Amino acid sequence: MSLAITKQKFSVRTNYFLTRALHASSSVFNKPSSGIDFSKSIEDFKKNGIAILPVKIDDEFVLKSRKLCMSAWVDALARGKIVKGHEVKLGQEHGFKEIVLRAPGRYDMQWKIDGEKHFLDEEKVLSTFMPFVHEVLGGQQMTKLNFNGCLMSLPGAKEQLWHIDGEHLFSSEENFKCNGKDDVEFFQKTSREPDAILPAHCLNIFVPLVDVESNNGGTEFCLGSHFHTKFFSDDIVWQDSRWKERIDFKGDVLAIKVNAGEVLAFDYRVLHRALEHGGKEVRPLLYYTFTKRWFSDAMNFADLPSLTEADGKLPIQMGEDWRQHFPSILKDERQVFCDGAAGSQVPEVVISRMRDHLMEVGCSNVGGDYQTSQKVLNVVTKARAAGRDLLGAQHFGEIAFGLNCSNLMFHLARSMESNLFSPGDNILLSRACHDANIAPWLHLAKNAKMEVRWLETSVSGKHSDKIDIDRISGLIDGKTRVISLGLASNATGRIHLDVVRRINEISETFSTKPFLILDATHFVP
Repeated sequence: MSLAITKQKFSVRTNYFLTRALHASSSVFNKPSSGIDFSKSIEDFKKNGIAILPVKIDDEFVLKSRKLCMSAWVDALARGKIVKGHEVKLGQEHGFKEIVLRAPGRYDMQWKIDGEKHFLDEEKVLSTFMPFVHEVLGGQQMTKLNFNGCLMSLPGAKEQLWHIDGEHLFSSEENFKCNGKDDVEFFQKTSREPDAILPAHCLNIFVPLVDVESNNGGTEFCLGSHFHTKFFSDDIVWQDSRWKERIDFKGDVLAIKVNAGEVLAFDYRVLHRALEHGGKEVRPLLYYTFTKRWFSDAMNFADLPSLTEADGKLPIQMGEDWRQHFPSILKDERQVFCDGAAGSQVPEVVISRMRDHLMEVGCSNVGGDYQTSQKVLNVVTKARAAGRDLLGAQHFGEIAFGLNCSNLMFHLARSMESNLFSPGDNILLSRACHDANIAPWLHLAKNAKMEVRWLETSVSGKHSDKIDIDRISGLIDGKTRVISLGLASNATGRIHLDVVRRINEISETFSTKPFLILDATHFVP
C-alpha cells in the first residue's frame, strides 16, 4: 500500500496520516482481524475522514468477485437496454434501482451484488473489517448494512467533479434550531473552520478488485474536509468542480493507491472525486455502505425502475452469464470475443473433464488389452453416442472426431480424390464460407482437374453476406460432383438453410446427385 500526494505541499497533518494510517507492515495482513489493533485507523478516520485498514481480503475471493461483477455488469446493461429501449444513459434519473451511470464511463451497480451471499461471506469478507465499522458507528447493535455494490470505471472515463456521498445530519439544514435552547454553539455557523462535528452516521468500505491508483481512476480525497462540509445543504452531494473552493478547503488532497483486496474506509461527508481512468483495464471496486441502525440512504438509489422488468424478455436468459464459463475470456475483461471458430474458446466444464480424464487414465491409447485403455475406449464410445444424439445420425459409428474443422475437411477431401471424379467435373463452393470449408476443396479440384464454381453473395451492402439464391440453378448441372457449404457464417451468423433447400431441389432433377458437404460448426446450437 502507498499514498501518492497530489499537491506539492506536504504538511505535518498529511505526514501524520501517511505514517499512522499505514503503520502496519505487510505481515499484519495475514493475521485474523480479531487480533488486529484498529485504533490508529479509527483515529485517522475521525480526524481525516479516511483510513486504510491494516487488513487484506484473500486473493481467491477477489478473483471470483471480479468475475461475478463483470458478469453482472454485462447482464445489467443488457437488461437496461431492453427495459428502456436504449443504453443506460448518464444521470440518476435515467438509471435503475440496481445500476446508475454516475458519470461518463462510471457505473454504480448493485445488480446481483447487493445482499448476495458471496459478497457477504462472514469469514472471508465481513470479519476483516467489521470490528472497525462497529467501533466507528457505536457497536454491533448500532450498525446496519444499507447496501453493497460495485463501482465500475471504464478505460477513458474522465475525472469526476467534487462531491460528498451524503450531507451532515441537522447542521446541513439551513434554518435548523434545537428545541429548548436554540442558540447552541455547536450548530452556529461562523467564519471559523468548524472544530467539532457529529460522529459518523454513514461510511463506505471500499475493496478494490484490481490495484487502484491515480492513473486508473483512483479516488482523490480532501483530508479532513468532513469538518468543512458541516453547514452545507444536501446539494453538495451533486458533482461540481467548485465545491473545494465553496467550502474554503485549503488542506491536503491525496490520491490513494490501494491494492486489490486491501480495505479503505471513508466518511460519507468527506469531499472526494474519482480521477481520470488512463489505464487499459476495467476497474471494478466493491463497496459496502454502513450506517447507524436508524439511518437509511434513500438518495443514491431513489425511486427508480428495476432491471427485473426485463425478466423473460432477454433473447437468452442471462441468469448465469455464459462468460463466466470461459476462463480464457475472463483473462481480458475489456474485450468481447466475436470469433466464432468453435475451437477458439473452451468452457470450464470441458477443461475440468479433460483434467479429470488425464488424472485418472493418463494418455492411454485406444485398443490396448489393459484397464486404462478400456476406460479410454469407453470415453470415446460415449462421446460418439453423444455426437449421434446431437446430429441425428443412425449409428454412433458414423461419428468421427478430428482436431478441428479444417483438419476434418482436408481428411475428407483427400479421401475423395481416388477414382470418384473425372477431369471436367465441377465442384461448387461458397464465397460466404470460412476458409476451412474452401481450401480443402480447392486442393481436391486441382488434383482431380475439376472446374471450380462459386455461390456468389448478394451485391447489396445490406445483405452482402447473403448467398444469391436466384443464381444457383445456373451453377448446378449433370457434372456437378461436390457442393460444399457452411450452414451458418462464422463472421455474421447468417444461416443458409434456404440455400440448402434450393440445392436439394435442383439436385433431385439429376440422375447422379452431387455429394453435399455441410459445415455445421457455427450452426449446431
